[in-house]
Amino acid sequence: MKYEDIPEHLILNYEALKIVLFEEVKPLFIDRPHVLSRWSSLAYQMTKEEILKQKPTEEMRSFGVLISLLTEAFFYQKPITKEMIQDIVKSSGETIKAFIAGHLYQEFPDVEIKYSVNDTRIDEALEKDYILSSTNMDFHLMRDMVTKKSEFKEGDAGYLATEIIDNRGNVKGVAELRPHELQTELTIEQQVWLETLGETLNSLDDLTADLFDLISYLWLTQPKSSDGYIEFHSNDALRLRNIKKRSFAGKEFDYREEDRFNIMRRVAALSSIWVSLGDQTIKIVNTEGLQDNELYKFKDFQKMFEIGKIRIAYDKNTGEAKGIYAVQVRPTSILTPYLEGPKKTLGILDLRVFKYNHSSQRAHKRLTRYLNLQWRIRTVRNTLGQPFKVGTLLKEMDFSSRYNGVTLRDKFENTLDDLQADGVIKKWIYIDDIDEEMVGKRNWVKQYWSKLNLQILPADFILKENKKILSSQLTLNNKLIGETINQTAADTEIVSKPVILNYMEENPKKVQAKINSLESITLTPEKMKETLDYLDMSIRQAAEEIGIAHTTLSRYIKRQNKRQNKKNDEKMLNWIKQKLS
Repeated sequence: MKYEDIPEHLILNYEALKIVLFEEVKPLFIDRPHVLSRWSSLAYQMTKEEILKQKPTEEMRSFGVLISLLTEAFFYQKPITKEMIQDIVKSSGETIKAFIAGHLYQEFPDVEIKYSVNDTRIDEALEKDYILSSTNMDFHLMRDMVTKKSEFKEGDAGYLATEIIDNRGNVKGVAELRPHELQTELTIEQQVWLETLGETLNSLDDLTADLFDLISYLWLTQPKSSDGYIEFHSNDALRLRNIKKRSFAGKEFDYREEDRFNIMRRVAALSSIWVSLGDQTIKIVNTEGLQDNELYKFKDFQKMFEIGKIRIAYDKNTGEAKGIYAVQVRPTSILTPYLEGPKKTLGILDLRVFKYNHSSQRAHKRLTRYLNLQWRIRTVRNTLGQPFKVGTLLKEMDFSSRYNGVTLRDKFENTLDDLQADGVIKKWIYIDDIDEEMVGKRNWVKQYWSKLNLQILPADFILKENKKILSSQLTLNNKLIGETINQTAADTEIVSKPVILNYMEENPKKVQAKINSLESITLTPEKMKETLDYLDMSIRQAAEEIGIAHTTLSRYIKRQNKRQNKKNDEKMLNWIKQKLS
């Protein structure tokens, strides 16, 4: 039987289903010739047991699992056609690939250990030059905390601990490094993992923060197991960091084990950090009673990341464990609200942050993260032109204390120059003129230079993509509210209490503040131009949505209208309020 001879709408028998399924999923596994070779032989032949039972046998292993996934999960007790298989592969290809990955590893362990199920997502990130990251400040503080190993000191409970402090000096939480409590009899994988944990404190640096972001992004975008895990492979980080593979005589081989170990020991470090965030009450640093724990009101400690199954490579000749290649991982409930819950605020994180060296270009990494966070916040507030204080940026960049005076200024300005040259920022410039006579005087950094203002403008693509995210989120929110209202009305014939009303009852102050801010908007040509810039929308597009001629809108913005049209003014004002709501 040939694939081409099978009609699209024919209900498939078992023999035809195998052939169609193989041919349709082939593009998903084109990078795995060892898998396709095995599956091809199984797809185009029928064993006596298959002929008798008309279902896959245990010997078919991963291909049998693939058939069962289709017949028992996607199309349970339904007749299946070629067209149906084409549609499901098109819509759920990544899910299928992720589901089968574990079975492939069991069947082809020596080869599959080198493959990542996240290749497609990493390809997309490399093409776009960015990933998505939470821009919530508490999320940023937890990420920043993993870069500062020197601040972990022995605490009351015997663990190394540090306070999570915001830029105003408020203690937002406490983090502790805790050893994993594993059972007495350990598997080989757990033993190797335990050895990896031995480097926990020394593994806290800005590369660890990169992995914090990458794992969060993959968890946000990749299919998850039934218990919420995604698979993180060392290849994912090594590709983003542009680490070169080993080569010999012009041929490229695999990544060095040392490079893999450097990644996985930092993942181990992330899984060893327990965090307790503040609940209402905070503690102020540098006040009396600094040691008084009653000033804290923290929630229970939670791990930041949970580790599931561990994938290890073994030496073919000796059978000894070579190293950890991949792990199942998931952020816990202390992080997930920032990725999918009510605190979800996503923005662009420039991929250049992964390529900067975590030792020699630490300031580059830290400033890139901070500025990308600020671009998202300032896009929402429409304050992209707001200046930065030199002192604020110095604190974020966290230069070594051995740099001071003129050397510190050179490091600071050179970092900004590098970010501009690399396209991370569009432009930077001092707003305040520098009085060079002040440079070099006693305490000139603290008393003079750190108080100066400078302007930094985001790269165009960062601004554009952040606006897209905001616009799509607004559209989604409006759609969800509309669907809720419509569904409630359809079910009860009266919209008694849709989600939006619940929100108003539970958050009256926020809702009233939002209403007040919208009511205070005044229609002016400048406000209209500002709104168009914020939405990255053309005059023609806006005019079409408003319901006026684009020439009318253009003349209004340029103040060329000879007479006022109250109806048009009302349409424009209502449109602005709708877009900014």
